[in-house]
Amino acid sequence: MKRKFLWLVMFVFSISCAQKQEVVKKERFFWPPPPNEPKVEFIGAYRGNRDLPKRLNFMKKLTGETEPEIRLRKPLHITSDGEGIVVVTDLLPYGGLVFDFNENKVEFITSEPAFQFATGVVFDKERLYVADGKAGNIKVFTKKDRKPLYTIGDGELLSPNGLAINESLKRLYVVDTKAYKVVVYDIETKKMLFSFGKPGDQEGEFNRPWGICIDRNGDVYIADGLNARVQIFDQDGKFLTMFGKRGDKPGGFAQVKGIGIDSDNNIYVIDPLKAIQVFNREGQLLGLVGAPGTKGIGAMSLPMGLYIDKNDRIYVVDQMNRRFQVFQYMNEDYKKKYPVDFGENAK
Repeated sequence: MKRKFLWLVMFVFSISCAQKQEVVKKERFFWPPPPNEPKVEFIGAYRGNRDLPKRLNFMKKLTGETEPEIRLRKPLHITSDGEGIVVVTDLLPYGGLVFDFNENKVEFITSEPAFQFATGVVFDKERLYVADGKAGNIKVFTKKDRKPLYTIGDGELLSPNGLAINESLKRLYVVDTKAYKVVVYDIETKKMLFSFGKPGDQEGEFNRPWGICIDRNGDVYIADGLNARVQIFDQDGKFLTMFGKRGDKPGGFAQVKGIGIDSDNNIYVIDPLKAIQVFNREGQLLGLVGAPGTKGIGAMSLPMGLYIDKNDRIYVVDQMNRRFQVFQYMNEDYKKKYPVDFGENAK
């Protein structure tokens, strides 16, 4: 009886202590900084399971036991289902890491070695697609528990890299970097439908293309790596327009890697020697997010993959810092839910 009473006292004491704790306001960081109207907010940075809230059971907490560390080593591409699951590919035989922000846990993509060189990654409603740049195929898994289903592109792909899905057309778009083209598959039949692109620097030609994204109209945006530009095509691979130029000043590129587009059609482009530059479709520079470096909020060292989910949440692979960073495009719904008060300690 005394033991039960002791546990009860401890429980009540812990509650009373928790109730007395003051709520500390989280400092907010924006681009551009105040007093300008903010467009993008910093959310967080993650390297592995120790960056998520601990989920140890009571006995492990009591004994001081900790979970083994699982962390990124050399991340490359990133995606999210928009519902709390983020997948980051890495130079690991297990393909990379799955960050589950609903359960606060991190796991490998596969439990057994399955990859030679995991690159691009994307979800559809039912499956997870991961490109293997050395095996020359796309490995497909169930979305929930990542059970292997089949592969796509065997014998047809040289070095698959960036991936994108058009759900309405049931198409998978694959950037084949060393083949200088984009290959399109039917995700139901798994058969190749067509491809577009060839080596060169003219319209519709590529020099080591890398990233890809698709807007709400189905237009396809390609980060044309060493041509230092973005090319835009319709859903069937017809060239529409392009923008970008080589240069060190804002608006210019050394090369381009990750690319994404938000709900207001702002285009986010990564130059790994800089950070994120934001453009409209005409190529006008709208703003910058982050800066080169290793210290400070938004600092990036060799950023690579970029993905924007259905909630306008922006995920960026910060490779040399061995992490990914998360930002939020502040659309109208977000600003209503999380209004900005410049009287707060905002930066």
